[in-house]
Amino acid sequence: MNKKLTVNMLTKIAILAALAVVLRRYFTITIPVNKKIGIGDAPIMISGIIYGPILGGITGALADIVGMLLSPDGVFHPGFTFTAFLTGFLPGVISYYVFRRDYDKKLIWIIVISAIVVFLGVKLFLDSVWLQQYSKNPYWIYVLRRIPKQIIDTIINVLVLSILIPRIKNYA
Repeated sequence: MNKKLTVNMLTKIAILAALAVVLRRYFTITIPVNKKIGIGDAPIMISGIIYGPILGGITGALADIVGMLLSPDGVFHPGFTFTAFLTGFLPGVISYYVFRRDYDKKLIWIIVISAIVVFLGVKLFLDSVWLQQYSKNPYWIYVLRRIPKQIIDTIINVLVLSILIPRIKNYA
């Protein structure tokens, strides 16, 4: 990342983290077996795509910790904070290093690949590891149960990011 960290940038990252907390905790649809579908990860991914991997990762970790302090949703596990960090970090790596931040021509590819890596990679497999540690159920049960939810989350977030990023990238 070639930009210097400014107060303006920190303010925007804090706003995106706060938005992620609100969207994750209060604007989700709960389906049976305690699965939540929503767009709470979209602000974290936006932060990674626009500001780079480090600031995107910090946004995700900050949103997870603050969200857990304000409205606990189970027992705190640092693994979920690591997953939230990767939710912002990996789109930043894809945007800044794989596509060289070429928004105009390749934005849809950045969004689609980021969503697939985050939702069908990290959240599906890594979150299943953390859940397995709580209950001692077999790992693959969690993976198989979470596949439909992650596919729906991927599609919803690709649509939301495709609408939001072109409109806000000029203000970043």
